[in-house]
Amino acid sequence: MKKALFALCTAVSVSLTFAAEAQQVTASGCAEAGVENGCIVMKDGEKLYNITHATPKPTVGTYGTVTGSVTGDADTCQQGTLLKPAEWKPDASKVCGNTQ
Repeated sequence: MKKALFALCTAVSVSLTFAAEAQQVTASGCAEAGVENGCIVMKDGEKLYNITHATPKPTVGTYGTVTGSVTGDADTCQQGTLLKPAEWKPDASKVCGNTQ
């Protein structure tokens, strides 16, 4: 019983530690179609971000800035660093080049 309680307390402690240390990211670039259907990614420099869950939903082919929290959650897109929750702000003054 003590071992089970210890394991449970350790798991809760680890979960709280990760939640408290969520990294906030702000990145800008063009929204692109991901490899998986319905997924949206964005490259900022050498970093690739999964912005599928951003609100409002990014439109593929538009330039914008996303601000969100890096999460280790599983995601069907399996591509880029997942930002969730995230906020998308399109920038109509910039035009994207060749997008998928």
